[in-house]
Amino acid sequence: MLKKFIGPGSLISNRSPFIQNTLKLVLGSGIAQVITFLVSPVLTRLYTPADLGLFTFFISIVGLFALIATLRYEIAVIFPKEDKDAVNIISLSVIIALGLSFLLLILIILYRFFLSGQLPLNPVLSQWLYLLPVLVFFLGLGNIFQNWLIRKKEYRFLSAGKIINSLGNNLTTLFLGLIGIGTWGLLIGNLTGTFLFVFFLGFCIYRSGQFRKNEFDHTSLKPIARKYKDLPTSNTLQSILETSQNYGIIYLAKIFFSSSVVGFYALSLRILQAPLWLIGSSISQVYMKEAAERFNKNENLEKLLTKTIKLSGLVALPMLIVLLAGGPWIFAFIFGSAWREAGVYAQILAPWMFFDFIRYCIAQSPLVVGRTRSMFYISIIGNVLMIACFCIGGWVFRDVKTGFLLLSVFMSMYAIGVIIWIRAIVKPGKQIIE
Repeated sequence: MLKKFIGPGSLISNRSPFIQNTLKLVLGSGIAQVITFLVSPVLTRLYTPADLGLFTFFISIVGLFALIATLRYEIAVIFPKEDKDAVNIISLSVIIALGLSFLLLILIILYRFFLSGQLPLNPVLSQWLYLLPVLVFFLGLGNIFQNWLIRKKEYRFLSAGKIINSLGNNLTTLFLGLIGIGTWGLLIGNLTGTFLFVFFLGFCIYRSGQFRKNEFDHTSLKPIARKYKDLPTSNTLQSILETSQNYGIIYLAKIFFSSSVVGFYALSLRILQAPLWLIGSSISQVYMKEAAERFNKNENLEKLLTKTIKLSGLVALPMLIVLLAGGPWIFAFIFGSAWREAGVYAQILAPWMFFDFIRYCIAQSPLVVGRTRSMFYISIIGNVLMIACFCIGGWVFRDVKTGFLLLSVFMSMYAIGVIIWIRAIVKPGKQIIE
């Protein structure tokens, strides 16, 4: 079926390379999200808001560690002209991911033996801790594989992988929910989808024969680490800050309110932000590859950037309109009246999600043009805004909706400001290495 749309002589094969490659990934992401959307109404009747809140809290911790699993070196896989350099970057990334995962395991064991009495966790979270290093390693490996396939422009494999991930995750979660396994069903479903995704991408790379292990040279690891030292320093910190803008809401909501509030917010993410980010990552991945190639050739990036902004805006606009018009009613109708509150949150946050989606699609521009340090400082502003808005809602007004309203208004303004700044730095003469 996918071949009809993304193979030779397909419906999109005659378009420009950028649009063609983007559509390949967006198609896979779109199908993956249709699967999620179709299964979600059943899942919301099998799992409670507290279940989803607990799972989302744990996955947010996993996501934060997975973000730094390779110290961001996996991004550099795209940049070298020679494949042998990319192979050595992959080797370096895998070594770092293994080291971080092993360190996490040691810290978890030390916690269980020496600190669990003084710092007790929820019983389920305590059981899940041992799976944290496993998930972090596999997510890091998945990021490495994705960037190799982006380098080789094998977008069809990435597209298929996202569908497999969604099928594995949602169907496993659905089955385990139906047999009454409880909150564990959410985590096992996530594990299943992640494993299938990583093994599928690894199999595709192996079968393609494009990855040659004999190109590995251990003596080049240190020079490569030094060459791309901005990735584990400025870019890693910036990525943590940007991710914290979303995960931080989960942590703060749990502090100020309850697991049920986190669960409502988690559903709004699952239906609203997660699909957009999955599609947005497709647009972002193609954009970064095209932008890096053009930048290396000293070509103008303005047209590519404008095209990406327009495309991402068109993708997110229907979501904005629908949620503003009837978010609470839609959520109550589809997921059950118990989840109407999640629709209220989605309605309030829709403007921020819209502008943040556009920002996310072009967020790698500072990395391409050498302005990561500036973006790091800008990300600090975003985090301060996020914390301030939610703290005012929680401490001053003691109302989660007020917190989300402040968050939506000020973070929308922040996202618009970042987009304007990115447009400025890609102009000829503004691209400097800091």
